[in-house]
Amino acid sequence: MELRIGKLIAEEWRNIIKDRRLFLLLFFIPVMYTVLFGSIYMHHKVTDMATVVIDEDQSPLSRQILQAFEESETFEIRKEYHSEEEVKQALETGEAKVGLIIPSGFEAKLKHGETLPLLTLIDGSNMMISNSATKGANEVITTFSMGYSQKKLQLQQGLQDDQVMNTLSPIPFRYRIMYNPTFNYSDFMLYGLVGAILQQVLFLGIALTITREKDGGTWSRFEAWKKNPWRIAYAKTAPYFLINVFNTAIALVIALYAFGAPMAGSLLVGFAIVLCFTYAVCGIGYLVSLFSGNQLGATQTAMLIAVPSFMLSGFTWPFEAMPRALQIVGHLLPLTYFLDGIRNVFVKANDFAVIRHDCLALLLTGTLTYFIAMLLTRFVVFSKKKTSDTPAPASLPSGQNLTM
Repeated sequence: MELRIGKLIAEEWRNIIKDRRLFLLLFFIPVMYTVLFGSIYMHHKVTDMATVVIDEDQSPLSRQILQAFEESETFEIRKEYHSEEEVKQALETGEAKVGLIIPSGFEAKLKHGETLPLLTLIDGSNMMISNSATKGANEVITTFSMGYSQKKLQLQQGLQDDQVMNTLSPIPFRYRIMYNPTFNYSDFMLYGLVGAILQQVLFLGIALTITREKDGGTWSRFEAWKKNPWRIAYAKTAPYFLINVFNTAIALVIALYAFGAPMAGSLLVGFAIVLCFTYAVCGIGYLVSLFSGNQLGATQTAMLIAVPSFMLSGFTWPFEAMPRALQIVGHLLPLTYFLDGIRNVFVKANDFAVIRHDCLALLLTGTLTYFIAMLLTRFVVFSKKKTSDTPAPASLPSGQNLTM
């Protein structure tokens, strides 16, 4: 039979239209991801960064400066402290992204022409935060400084606007970037990319663990463990758990010794977040594999979860600048808590108390997904299979009945 190009093309179109999963993958997923990623950046810049302040001057000028920061869309003043150590602690724990310190005697010395600069402490573990905070603070101080100097010169010396512009003396200001003072991009991105790769590999591996049995026709052998579904979950996911722990250790060693990634905190504390992360991803992957009918479907579902995780984790684009709905989705993903924990331990040198909530969220995610998977295994999966495999009763020949 002669093959015709037009006929084969038409046949391929029919196959695409009939395969609903492939149709959605080709036509819906690109649109969905475009809308998703476009929504992440819809605010165009980082706003409402959590800011804490120290006002040691307690003068009219210092209160005006704080008001200027409060009115800026870049900053949101959350709390006032009384020592620089408290501000640093707020930055370490993630309570604040920016700290503003107005020194004592600031207004008095400024009036006498002395230099006593404002100080801004900025969390540099996320370069989107540090870049936006540095730019925003400069804008606020520059704008306020011009207005203040203009008013001062007009009142004291009676200068006109053009004369004022030539004699402006800006308010002294300096900033200090914490944790990444050199704006090293590899310090910021390397851990994030490593975490995303580890998650994706683990998802793809473990998502095939049940579907491989289904495609090979060997899934029914596990029916003997129907009343003890934890055995299936343990047997099918334990190897992947160990593999990911090994891969993570190797990746961190390479990042540390080959590429000079920061390793300021405790390796033991970092290992805790790695174990919790692996447990959570194994749970989600196992549930995906249990739901999927074949390996292709499991792979596609795993990719749907893994691909947007990095963008929604708050690592490359802060949660403060995302729509509320996407913030909720981001906090449902294990990569969010893993990267937050890794950054707190290895970049900020925090102890376990700071990452405790990340570990707890990951443990809850893993436990919940495993629990759902075991309930399905116990009451749905094999029961459904047994029902579908039960042969229909043979019909009796016409004129014959069951009586003898």
